[in-house]
Amino acid sequence: MTKQEYLNELKSELNKNVVADAEDILGEYEQHFLFKLADGFSEEEIAAKLGAPAQIALQFAGIPGEKKAKGGKKFFLVLWLTIIGIFEAMLYGAFLSFIVALFCASLVPAALGVEFIAGLNYLNILPPMPYSGAIVFGITLLAASVILVVFAIYCLAYLKQMVRASLRWRKNLLGAEALPLLPMSPQFKPKTRRALRTILLWAVLIFAIGFVAGYAILTIYTHSFGFWHALGWFGYPATVY
Repeated sequence: MTKQEYLNELKSELNKNVVADAEDILGEYEQHFLFKLADGFSEEEIAAKLGAPAQIALQFAGIPGEKKAKGGKKFFLVLWLTIIGIFEAMLYGAFLSFIVALFCASLVPAALGVEFIAGLNYLNILPPMPYSGAIVFGITLLAASVILVVFAIYCLAYLKQMVRASLRWRKNLLGAEALPLLPMSPQFKPKTRRALRTILLWAVLIFAIGFVAGYAILTIYTHSFGFWHALGWFGYPATVY
């Protein structure tokens, strides 16, 4: 069964059982198809794993199929989910701290890159080098900053998707109906995914070329492969000015 055939049959079954919010439910299942298609699954495989549309419609109509936990069993289920939620919250907090650190770390190469390109040396923290090398290394540092930002955006999307998937899983366990489980991997719109991939590829390419070019420029300028010695970096006495 193809995606459209499955959704059409599901829509028909939902309407037949007079299910409220049928359009929202269809939207969730259509999104599930898009996520799984992006992961490389075929429409037929996705439809087969979702189960029969008629059975899904009965769940949303409130007609019991598979009984959910009730009474004491539900209490222990809620307790179990709460305990898991505490550990999840700790994990999410640590991951969020890592993401914030990535965003903050991206500011360092960006600031240094601007200083190199502008010919500034605030607080005298930049090592001495010819302006040609400074421009190249400045561009390289800006590319490194972009790489960190893209990585941080990807991690933030991963965190958001993990939280959404966890909430959906809990809702399915405790609710009377079951929406399709959400994937754990980050989900972007195709246009956004292509844009991020293009930006990342260009940033990596510029970083690699800039690093090699900067090394070559300073090597030629100092006539030494260990140009940091000749330029007096790291406390060495400078032999080239």
